[in-house]
Amino acid sequence: MVSKRYLFFTIMVFWLGFWGCLQGSLRAEVKDPLLKVLVRKGLLTEKEALEIKKEAELEAKKEKERIASEVKSRIEAEGEKIPKGLKGVKLGTLTYLDYSSGYGPFSQDGSKDSTNYFSITRAYLNFEKKITPWFSFRFTPDIHSGNGDDYDLRIKYAYAKFKLPSVGPFTGLFIEAGQGHFPWLDFQEHVNPYRMQGTMPREFFGTFNSADRGISLAGDIGGKLDSVFIEKLSAHYPTFDHYVGKYGTFWLSVMNGAGYHNKEVNQNKGVEGRITLRPFGNSTTGMLPLAGLQASYFFIVGEGNDENSLGGSAPNYLVNLFMLSYQHPWFVLTAEYSTSTGNNSGSWVVTRPDGRIEELDTVCYSVFGDVTLPILSEKLHVTGRFDWFDPDKEGVNDTARHYMMGLAYYLTGKNIILLNAEWMDYDRNFRIKPTLDFGKWGKYNPSGVGDLEDGFRIQTTLQVSF
Repeated sequence: MVSKRYLFFTIMVFWLGFWGCLQGSLRAEVKDPLLKVLVRKGLLTEKEALEIKKEAELEAKKEKERIASEVKSRIEAEGEKIPKGLKGVKLGTLTYLDYSSGYGPFSQDGSKDSTNYFSITRAYLNFEKKITPWFSFRFTPDIHSGNGDDYDLRIKYAYAKFKLPSVGPFTGLFIEAGQGHFPWLDFQEHVNPYRMQGTMPREFFGTFNSADRGISLAGDIGGKLDSVFIEKLSAHYPTFDHYVGKYGTFWLSVMNGAGYHNKEVNQNKGVEGRITLRPFGNSTTGMLPLAGLQASYFFIVGEGNDENSLGGSAPNYLVNLFMLSYQHPWFVLTAEYSTSTGNNSGSWVVTRPDGRIEELDTVCYSVFGDVTLPILSEKLHVTGRFDWFDPDKEGVNDTARHYMMGLAYYLTGKNIILLNAEWMDYDRNFRIKPTLDFGKWGKYNPSGVGDLEDGFRIQTTLQVSF
């Protein structure tokens, strides 16, 4: 049996040890040099020093809150001086600063003579104004690219946007009215983020361009993707709400069909549309999350913008395009197949040896890949693309092959510097009419010359985006 004296001794040792630890803890919390000196000289107890410390921290917190309140009041007062029309305006830019050196289609006259030049291949100033929660407006002037004596300023976008209520599985609905987005290219350029290299495959060969005048209805299917998944793939998904539908997105338009920088010369309107299905919704588990898989179909039904190229009438203008795409935090892959009859300008018309005048039937294949390298904080990407184009299914030895291979470094956000190598390989009967705008490919022209020189260039581009 333990004696009372032993038990008392044990309790005293424990209590003295606990008291010593407590005092040490209190002293450890007194970190202010002045308070430490006062405690050491016996002018303050540890408890008094801690109380003073807490009062000082409380006063400092109040002072920060007072300063923050004053700054907020000043900002609000300054905001009242801003004209009413500029309140809520969002300004930004998308600009490509380019240096290229090459020959063939990359030179001014399409010859083997080497050319090197600096140019601005895109310069948008985006002006966006949210007028009400359901009504907004965008205006985007665009500097026309080139290496000529000067640059032309033209309007790329000028449209009103109206948000609509959801209808069943169709959510995030909105209408664009004015000079707005073409249903296909804006979507494709948010899967392939390297528009700074040059235009997407079908636009590259001259079938259509990226904006037009008309009206569009667009939205999501089945609501939005989970925000966690969008953030996971933030390098490859836009912040725009209309491309992140849980089970897909759609875009339907009625437009002039001629494109935003061409005058409409006939009364026909093009019916254009895109539907993209995401069959596995928010399936994000595993090494290859299936939510990144999308299947897209795009179509155009209309007439070319030339009333006299087909024996006195406008030629047919039809496009059918299919694309499979897969987006992952580490890579993006796409495979595209498309056919067309004619093009938006109405220039793809040929007179056959037997006298028939008809639209050209064309075929285009394209594959694209982008891989994030596990170095340099995952900011360095390797990208590549291959396009194959047959401008006339009845023709022989008339196809073209287009190759790209590059390194892209993401400086911050969507500010990217790209080093790109590009080749063009023509069959002897392929015909193209070179333009005088450097940095722009010529468009296929049935009446042009054959035996074109193959082309090559090295390109460095800085994309500035905010």
